Amino acid sequence: MKRIFKLGIGTAALMATFGVAGSAFAQDMNAEGEVGMSLPGAQPGAQAGAAQGDSDHDAVVGRFGVGYLGAYQVPFPAGPVQAPVVGMRYWIDRMIGLDIGLGFHNDGGSDTVSAGGNSNTTDIASTTAVLLHGGVPLSLTSSKHFSFQIVPEVNVGFSTQNQKDVNAAGDDISNSGFLLDLGARAGAEIQFGFIGIPELALQGGIGLHFVNTKVTQTTTPNNGPETKNESTRTLIETTVNGNPWDIFTSNIAALYYF
Repeated sequence: MKRIFKLGIGTAALMATFGVAGSAFAQDMNAEGEVGMSLPGAQPGAQAGAAQGDSDHDAVVGRFGVGYLGAYQVPFPAGPVQAPVVGMRYWIDRMIGLDIGLGFHNDGGSDTVSAGGNSNTTDIASTTAVLLHGGVPLSLTSSKHFSFQIVPEVNVGFSTQNQKDVNAAGDDISNSGFLLDLGARAGAEIQFGFIGIPELALQGGIGLHFVNTKVTQTTTPNNGPETKNESTRTLIETTVNGNPWDIFTSNIAALYYF
C-alpha cells in the first residue's frame, strides 16, 4: 500500500505538469497557428503567422537559458551521491538546441568525542563527485507558450574518496565511482509568456536511459599486497521511478533565458 501511495503521488505530480502543458497548448492552438512540422498537403499559408516568429519559443532562438537541469545520482561504494546539475541551453535555430551542464558535490568534516576533560577528534574523509551533462533538444512543434521536445542526452559522472590510516594497521582505502548514462526524454517546455514572463521556462518529460555504473574500493596496507573490490552494473530504465520525489530530480528542469 505504501508503494502504491508513493507511485500515486509521483504520477499525480507528473500529470499536473503535463496538464498545465496541455491547457497552454490547447489555448494557444485556438489563438494561433502551430509552429513546427506540418502534415503533407497542408495549405501553404497555414503557418504564415507562426513563421514570423510570434511564439515564446521563437523569441529565445539565439539566446542563452541558464538554470537547473536536474539532479543525478553518481555511484559511490557507500551509496550514490546526488549531484544537482546547473547549466545552460542555447537554441541554434527553431528546432535544434544545445544543453551543457555541470553537477558538483563535496562533503567532509570531523567527529569529536569528549570525556573526562579529554577530547578525541577524527577526520571524516572528503567525498567529491562531478557530473557532466550534455544534450541536444529538438523542438518538433510549438505554439505560443508551448514547445514539444525530444532531448537525446548523455551524463558522465565520477566520484572519489581517499581515507588515510583507517585502522590500527595504518591501511589506506581509496573509493571511487563512475557513471555513464545515455538516453532520451520526451516532454514539454512551457514558457510563462501568458503571465508576462516569456523568459522563464519549465520543462517536464519522461524517457528511457541506458545506464552503466562501476564502483571500486582499493585497500593499500602498510604490509602486504593491495586488494581491489570492483562492482559493475548495466541497466535500461525509465526516468520515472517509484519514489515521488524522482519526478523533481532528472525529470523537471527550469531555465531563464537572457
